[in-house]
Amino acid sequence: MAPVIIHLVASRSKTGKTTILEKVLPILKQRGLKVAVLKGNLHHYELDLPGKDSWRFAEAGADVSGFTTPDNYILIGSNSEKSGTEAAAWLLKDLDLIIIEGNKKTANPKLEVVRSNLNPEPLLLPNTAAVITDLSDLETEVPVIDIDNPTALADFICTEFLGTTAGNAVDLEGIESSDKGEQSGSLTHFDQSGRPRMVDVSKKDQTSREAYARGAITMSRETLDRVMAGSMAKGDVLGVAQVAAVMAVKETGRLIPMAHPLGISGVEVDFNPVEGEPAKIEIGVRVKLAGQTGVEMEALTGVSVAALTIYDMCKAVDKNMTIENIRLIEKKGGRSGHYRREQS
Repeated sequence: MAPVIIHLVASRSKTGKTTILEKVLPILKQRGLKVAVLKGNLHHYELDLPGKDSWRFAEAGADVSGFTTPDNYILIGSNSEKSGTEAAAWLLKDLDLIIIEGNKKTANPKLEVVRSNLNPEPLLLPNTAAVITDLSDLETEVPVIDIDNPTALADFICTEFLGTTAGNAVDLEGIESSDKGEQSGSLTHFDQSGRPRMVDVSKKDQTSREAYARGAITMSRETLDRVMAGSMAKGDVLGVAQVAAVMAVKETGRLIPMAHPLGISGVEVDFNPVEGEPAKIEIGVRVKLAGQTGVEMEALTGVSVAALTIYDMCKAVDKNMTIENIRLIEKKGGRSGHYRREQS
C-alpha cells in the first residue's frame, strides 16, 4: 500500500513549520508509524548542482544517486514518468506517511500554518484539511489545531489520513497475532499504524478446525411449496444452492479481504424447510480443515451465498423474501478452543 502524503504549508516563510514537525514526529513514531519528512518544491540544492558528484552520477545514467556514511544515507533521483513527489513516494512505498514541508500548488492534502504576527489570514487552498495556528478565535470551514498542541496534531493526522484511532499503536512483538486476537479481543487485522493487513499464521501449527453456521430465508408458503416440489422455472433450487454454498466456501479468501485462501477438506450443507407464515428455509453449512487458521468466515459465507442463490432462483415469484439471522453456531480447534452458541 502506498504511503499517505500530506503537505505542511503556509502563505510565507518563518512560520515555524520545521518546529511543528520536530514536535509531532516523535509522537507519530511512538504510535508505531514509519514516517518520512521531505522539503518540497525546491528548484536546486547544493548536493545536486552541476559539477557535483551526485549530478555527475545522474548525468551518467544512474536512476538514483547520493551518498552514504557509516550511519546515514542521502539519495537523489528522478523519474521521467513521475513528479519528484510521486517518484519519492514510490521509493518510500514501505512507509506509512510522507510529510512534505512546502508546495502550496500540490493537489495532495494540506495542513496550513497560520501565525498571528506573520500571516493571520489563512489561504485555505484547495484540499486544505486543517489549520494549525496560535490564534484562539480563528473561524474557518476546516478544523483548527492549536500550534502548541502536537498531540492534537498527531491525533488529527492518525484519524483523518490513516483511518486509525489516535494512540492505538500496540507492541505486537513476541505474540502470535491471530492467537492474540482470539484470546484478548485485540484487532489483529490492523497493523501497528492502524492499517488493514492479513494476519501472518505461518508460525502456527496445523490443527483440525471446524465451523458450523446457520441462517434462513423467509418466503411465502406458496414459494416454499414450489421449491420443495421442484417446480421453479430455474430448476432445482436447493440443489443449485448447495453447489453455490460449496463454491462460496472455497472462494471466501477472494471475497473477504483479510481472509486466507484455504485448502478446505470438507463442506456439508443442510436445508430445513419450515412451514408457517411466513415460511422459511433454514440453511446450515459445516466446514472442516486441517490448517493454521479457523473456518468461521467460510461457513458464514457459504450460508450467505446459499441464501442469495435461493433468492435469485425464486425472485420471479416472490420478491418479498428476506435473508436473516446468519450466525456462527459452533467452532472447534485453535487455541481459543471449543465455542458453542448458547441459543442456536
